[in-house]
Amino acid sequence: MSTVPKTSEGLMLEIINKGKCVFCGGCIGGCPNRVLGFEGETPKIVGLCQKCETCWHTCPRTFYDYKQMDKEVFKRVRNDDELIGVNIGVYAARSKTKDVLEIAQDGGVVTTLLIYAMDKGIIDSAVVSEVQGGVWKGWPSVVSASKELVKSAGTKYTMSPVHIGLQDAVDNQRKSKVGIVAVPCEVQAARKMQYTQKAAYRLGIKTRLIIGLFCMESFGYNDLINFLTSKGVEPKSVTKFSISKGRFIARVEGKEALNIPLEEIKPYARSACNYCTDFTAEHADISVGSVGSPEGWSTVIVRSKRGEQVFKGACDEGYIEFMPIEQVKPGLKSVISLSERKKERAKSYSGA
Repeated sequence: MSTVPKTSEGLMLEIINKGKCVFCGGCIGGCPNRVLGFEGETPKIVGLCQKCETCWHTCPRTFYDYKQMDKEVFKRVRNDDELIGVNIGVYAARSKTKDVLEIAQDGGVVTTLLIYAMDKGIIDSAVVSEVQGGVWKGWPSVVSASKELVKSAGTKYTMSPVHIGLQDAVDNQRKSKVGIVAVPCEVQAARKMQYTQKAAYRLGIKTRLIIGLFCMESFGYNDLINFLTSKGVEPKSVTKFSISKGRFIARVEGKEALNIPLEEIKPYARSACNYCTDFTAEHADISVGSVGSPEGWSTVIVRSKRGEQVFKGACDEGYIEFMPIEQVKPGLKSVISLSERKKERAKSYSGA
């Protein structure tokens, strides 16, 4: 990879054309010269590259040093027994906000943490995924009022390039304290913006809170829609997707329209996901997912001092209720199991 130019052309050759692009939006949003755009779910060159190398150094797939990033973000390297990355504590939690619980996925913790952070002035905006431009097509949206965050609640299983939204928040809307909700690869790009030379620091310095989502893989929008149609499910009618106990579930007005083994839909996952070793968003301030906690609750991994400030504050002030992960089943062992499985998959796929 060292012989490839660290430019937009090199990014096309080494990452995008080889199916390694995760469509996080880091290269598009990060480029200070607006040289990169996109077509469908793929970045493309739309202008004359100035060879600043910002896109290359921001991309989570060109290079990523976990130990070095541990030091940058947490000021220490993970211990041998920290199998899901550096953390201060792990909990089962759920929102205590009625409006959030009525629409949210698995306890509404992510939405409620953002509401708390916005209410307390820790962030002045949040980049979240909303359904825009099509049925279940996630797209980043900048939200500046806590009451508007409820509309974004719920998981979308297609990629939503968060860093295009981050660029909008910082460059266009002049936000200076942005919170983002991101899957692991997007978290990696966000941390590179903050700590890697030549990356998009103008965006990184304005990113104040990173909430990471557990993620095994994501799906291309057209692939997901075509899959649902092939199973006799009308995509427009689906009101909620979820993944639980190894099964992919689509619901229509609260009733299951599709309940299949997750293996059936895995062939439709983005090829880039096979290279990813991170299940729990190991460099987020707070990581959240359904695995490990009972139905209606979320597993929350508090990692950084900023994450501890937000989570503890939300709990102390009655936004969220929680219990130690040791008090619930299946507990942390299931999170560790999936984390290890994803790391092994990446090794076998890359030939490592």
